[in-house]
Amino acid sequence: MLSQAEITGQPGGGHHPNDSRLMRLLMQAPGLFAFFKQREGFIELANTAFIQLFGNAILPNLPMRDALPELQGRNFFENIELAFDTGQPVHTYKQKLRAGTHENDIAGHYFDLAYTPSFNEYGKVEGVILTGHDVSAQISEMRQLAEQSKLFKDMVDASGTALWTVDLYGGITYVNQTWIDWTGQPYEAHLGRGWSDFVVPEDRERVISSYIRYFYRRKEYDVDFRVLRSDGHIQWVAANGKPRYLSTGEFVGYVGSCMDITERKLTEQQLIDSEERFRNIADSAPVLIWMTGRDKATTFLNKCWSQFSPMESIPEGGEYLQSHLIHEHDTERVLEAYHQAYNHHEEFYEEYRMLCTDGSYRWIGMKGVPRVASDGVFEGYIGSGMDITAMKEHEIVKNDFIGMASHELKTPITSIKAYIQLLLNIYKNKPDDAFLMKSLTTVNSQINKLTRLITDLLDVSKMESGRLSLNHDEFVLNDVVQDTVEEVQHTTTSHEIIFTADTTCSVYADRDRIAQVVTNFLTNAIKYSPHDDRVNINLKVENGHAIVAVQDYGIGISPAEQHKVFNRFYRVEGRNEQTFSGFGIGLYVAAEIVRRHNGRVWVESEKDKGSVFHFSMPVR
Repeated sequence: MLSQAEITGQPGGGHHPNDSRLMRLLMQAPGLFAFFKQREGFIELANTAFIQLFGNAILPNLPMRDALPELQGRNFFENIELAFDTGQPVHTYKQKLRAGTHENDIAGHYFDLAYTPSFNEYGKVEGVILTGHDVSAQISEMRQLAEQSKLFKDMVDASGTALWTVDLYGGITYVNQTWIDWTGQPYEAHLGRGWSDFVVPEDRERVISSYIRYFYRRKEYDVDFRVLRSDGHIQWVAANGKPRYLSTGEFVGYVGSCMDITERKLTEQQLIDSEERFRNIADSAPVLIWMTGRDKATTFLNKCWSQFSPMESIPEGGEYLQSHLIHEHDTERVLEAYHQAYNHHEEFYEEYRMLCTDGSYRWIGMKGVPRVASDGVFEGYIGSGMDITAMKEHEIVKNDFIGMASHELKTPITSIKAYIQLLLNIYKNKPDDAFLMKSLTTVNSQINKLTRLITDLLDVSKMESGRLSLNHDEFVLNDVVQDTVEEVQHTTTSHEIIFTADTTCSVYADRDRIAQVVTNFLTNAIKYSPHDDRVNINLKVENGHAIVAVQDYGIGISPAEQHKVFNRFYRVEGRNEQTFSGFGIGLYVAAEIVRRHNGRVWVESEKDKGSVFHFSMPVR
């Protein structure tokens, strides 16, 4: 039996010269080296690496099957016997050699092994030389690469987007599972130009020609087309591909993706259909319909425009609201109102004269409302206009009649009032004529109401015709409000009017017209609070404006009606559908007077709990 020193070639071995330089190199080599004698494979020689792998307790002169039982079933012994029997080298690659349980064992190593027959001087095989190169690190790297590749493939296959690669000749070399699932055909069916078979015939020529054009220009590929799915449905996809280059700059093909855009295409088609329906409806409507974008410029006009006005197409050059058609006397007013509404995203309505195809000007009532997207983003305006020339003509006739009738009524009313005042003075000290005094007082009160109605009608007529004049002067607003409160208080015994002021302020305005506004607010508060006995009026100054607020505790106004109360001829109804007396013009007249003083009017109210009417105007 050989000693351990004899097996490893260390000093003390009788069969191997200790001074053999070659033997020392073999023994110290990092790769495996061993000599198996005879067909049974007695281990006659082994280097340090071999012994460390299988343990230092290897028994020499034992057959290899007994000395290395852990290699059973790995073709290790069979390869040695094959090399011995044939006299030909045997090579194996990436063979796993696992050691025993020794504490110094290195488990799970992989080697490229060479089994080389050793011949004696007579040319007869006497044993087999085993050499091995450790490739464990390469195997580990290959495993990591394989795991990463599998992870990437799993991620790609799990993606809802179809991915593909193309070689430098334009043929498909890879498609992921998503594309296969869409088409229901095996992987091989899509390679080369096979993918084009699944494009619907109507799109195929367009898709292939654009594919070839992009490919030979080395440009990014981007095209939408339809694919026939395995379930028989048509699916829209957006294909995008980019040319792929090696680090050397060499072109090697394309890499790209196909995204399912069916829902987007359906939405786009629905939008197109919706726009088409809108255009058909708009073109058939007998009114002027227009749309703008966010920049105020017109984006759509229906056919009625070309029929009504000398306009063949949408105006260019930043024109707003087709301003070249507006009468020169109305242009500034209309565009100012348009821009103000646009900047605040508010609804607007304007009446103005517009040029027609016959060269005449006709009155148009134009309304615009803001367009808002589902996400709340302002998109522009949509509006409509109607020919209101006939209405305007009737209104002029009506206003002329109201003005003439009101003026003619004032003369007899004035005479009647004078005689009533005379009779009241005559009989005021005669207690025996109480019934006569009461009758005269009632008649006087009704004449006052009639006078106010006639005055309001005249004012409306003047406002409509632009003939309402204002006589501006500087005065203390507190004094006017106080005097007006006292005058109105004399006409009513059912309500107490309480005036409070936070400060004293002066204004530059028409004294009589401001008194008229206060009167209209107070009489309105008294009329619409029949079950209460108090009206409050307050004066204060905020941000350079005097604010007068008249508060009642009457029927109140619902939110839906509050924006209408300052309209002409509008009246609020009370309980049980009771309609209060009056023409519904008092608040309209008051609002117009305030607006002509660069002020504003508004109301705060709650149904059945009363209202607070406000008007404001600049402080002097």
